[in-house]
Amino acid sequence: MSDSSPLGSQSESGSGHESVVDRLYDAQTAARERRLLTVVATVAGLALATVHWSGLLAGGALVGLCQPTLRRALVAGLGFGLVVLGVVAAQFALAGSLSASLAMGPLLALGVAVPLVAGPLGATARGLLPDAPSRDAEPGE
Repeated sequence: MSDSSPLGSQSESGSGHESVVDRLYDAQTAARERRLLTVVATVAGLALATVHWSGLLAGGALVGLCQPTLRRALVAGLGFGLVVLGVVAAQFALAGSLSASLAMGPLLALGVAVPLVAGPLGATARGLLPDAPSRDAEPGE
């Protein structure tokens, strides 16, 4: 088999799954690639969240999959929720309705809680894969 397939070199079993997972792990353990992927995932998640509220879950899952461990994925999901709140607050401020929005009481609490719960909840998708192997590990270990 040649290495020109879209999934890269394939594993001995013939499926490209291992090569895709290895690429994901490589990106998760390289700080620069991980940051870039997290920014792209955040932008994609924000775009999805403008279409439907389930985009908050999808965005959390996207930023979570960029992280090497489940714990870091949950923190990234919470960060995504905070970014969503910041973007929404900026939109309200630009529209001149931020003060009226902040005076809504229980509805404001719901609007704040949803992204702060949905981001980490979506990020739990990272738990479907084992933690990325550490780059410090020797090949013989």
